[in-house]
Amino acid sequence: MTSWILIGDVVMNVKVSDAVPGSKATVTTEKSNLNIRKGPGTDQPIVGKAAHHEIVTLVSKTNDQWWLIRTNNGEEGYAYAQYLTPEGS
Repeated sequence: MTSWILIGDVVMNVKVSDAVPGSKATVTTEKSNLNIRKGPGTDQPIVGKAAHHEIVTLVSKTNDQWWLIRTNNGEEGYAYAQYLTPEGS
């Protein structure tokens, strides 16, 4: 009886954001403003908006979906990371 053990490479396609606190990101909504919320989640109240194509500052990453951002006029809150593209990406 012959037994085979197959050992191979694992190929993974992992998207890693290079955004770090203090870096800049561009609002990449289709054409509308991006809601800035009091907390991370769509159930949180809207405390401001970031304009389409506005460049904002990343304050921190709550998780892969929600980032704490600051606009140029000082509004600060949580935004859905899907609509933010790190500068230089």
